Amino acid sequence: MTPQKKADRALCPVVTAMTVQLRVHEVARAMRAAGVTEMLQPTTAKKWKTNPADAPDWFVALLAERAARTASRIAREKQRDFEEEHRMLILSEKVEAHLLAGNYRRIKGYDAELIAADMAFRASRELVRAHGDVCGDVDVTLLGPLDLAALAWAGVDPLNHATWEVHRGDCPII
Repeated sequence: MTPQKKADRALCPVVTAMTVQLRVHEVARAMRAAGVTEMLQPTTAKKWKTNPADAPDWFVALLAERAARTASRIAREKQRDFEEEHRMLILSEKVEAHLLAGNYRRIKGYDAELIAADMAFRASRELVRAHGDVCGDVDVTLLGPLDLAALAWAGVDPLNHATWEVHRGDCPII
């Protein structure tokens, strides 16, 4: 262990830093800057964290910095999630357009294929719901153009029951 780490841990033991969810070297640096030379005990740190009004300014500043870093991280994560959601929405619209136009070869990439497969699965469920009591008795008018296009992309012929990927529990084909 380096002399600096030893000096930092003499001011702020690891247990104390863990109690306040800060890094040892950050607490030790703040303590040195404030002129504090005595070890910060875990009980004291816990009391200050619970009631910052009793804490010295250097400790409150550390807590404020940590809160600001946490808020920034959360904001970055939310922004990334929003951007990903937006990207997937645009991609979903492109996949729908390609399906409806019959441009199945233009649906490329993991995400685009996943979206198309999800649409085909949903259409397959609708196909099973449109299925009558007798195999092959299907009312395809209950399916929309996007459903039919997604099924065609997946290689499912609504009128050929043997090509279906999804079946009812009482279906003799499964």
